Amino acid sequence: MSLKKIYILAIGLFSVGCFAQNNPFEHLSLEERKQLADKYNKLAALDNYYQTSEMHRIYKDSALMANPERKDIVQTYSYSYKKAGEHIKAMKLLNKAVEMDLKQGKTAALEYKAWSMLYFYRDYEAAIKDVDLILEMKKSQPLIACHGEICLLLKGQALFQLKRYDEAIETLEKLLELDKKRGFDPLDNFLVYFYIARSYSELNNLEKAIEYYENQLAVYDNFTEMHYQLGKIYLDKNNFEKASYHLNKAKELIGKGTKMFEPYIERFDEVYVEEIDLELERLKQKR
Repeated sequence: MSLKKIYILAIGLFSVGCFAQNNPFEHLSLEERKQLADKYNKLAALDNYYQTSEMHRIYKDSALMANPERKDIVQTYSYSYKKAGEHIKAMKLLNKAVEMDLKQGKTAALEYKAWSMLYFYRDYEAAIKDVDLILEMKKSQPLIACHGEICLLLKGQALFQLKRYDEAIETLEKLLELDKKRGFDPLDNFLVYFYIARSYSELNNLEKAIEYYENQLAVYDNFTEMHYQLGKIYLDKNNFEKASYHLNKAKELIGKGTKMFEPYIERFDEVYVEEIDLELERLKQKR
């Protein structure tokens, strides 16, 4: 039987739920099964706009039926359930992908999991645990990225959210030192500076927080959330002139659409105009 006929037969069988009992690919050679897995996975990608659809999942299931060793298919399959809010199924698949990677000394799936634990599930302890394992396995890559963001930055933010501010500062300062060693200007890493400043602020070391905020704003002045946080500090210190400047600057920037924004997540300290207005009202009352 040709691969084309097997492919058509498999889709039909899957649609009526027969895969629970039989695998129609058992008699094929390994190479043939790999080819089928590729074909089904490409079809699933074509259906990517409907990633939560039944057809997308049939393609993914079919691909894994043909070649269950494809970690990349397992990982991307988890996205279908994650986007549909079926998180138990999503994590079951993602954890399987992580396990498959770790057996081969790889961390790609774990990097995505660490990012998800921090930003999506807000499981800060899990995010820290995942990052620590990644860094242990990738000792030669201390600045390894987790789904596009330096893993140490994820850990620093997780520590901040757990109110472990001294540890957050230590982690983020380590990141800045590593940046210097590879010839990068630490001030380019504005989120690191932001969370070091936030940590000092929470520790009530306001002068140190101000130092970090102002150093960063001297390089990049269009950071709405940084102006907002600095404005609040100056307001608490009764420095009304500087409080007014930074709070109004934050409102001006947000009016232009300049603020923290990510298409898939909400940043922890993303500020909204209503929050700025509350601080401006507090300024008005204190004056």
